[in-house]
Amino acid sequence: MSKKMLVLILGTLFATAASAADLFATLDTDQNGAISKDEASALPSLVEQWSALDTDASGDLSSEEFAVYQAAGTSSLDSAPMRDAPKASSK
Repeated sequence: MSKKMLVLILGTLFATAASAADLFATLDTDQNGAISKDEASALPSLVEQWSALDTDASGDLSSEEFAVYQAAGTSSLDSAPMRDAPKASSK
């Protein structure tokens, strides 16, 4: 594999990881380190999978539980979790 191809692949992986962290932070509006079901309502596909994702039955999704949701839906940039994500407001 060429160095250019490797750099491209690694860059894409890092960008995807940063994007997932940004989405978690965007949804965690009270910044308590977890996503409540009310906060999750911004992503209908997340709410639909809530019971399966909230594995510890805490009522909130941790970053680890949210990562499972992301991993299941990030096979392309037009995946459901990203497609119905809230859009950042421009100021």
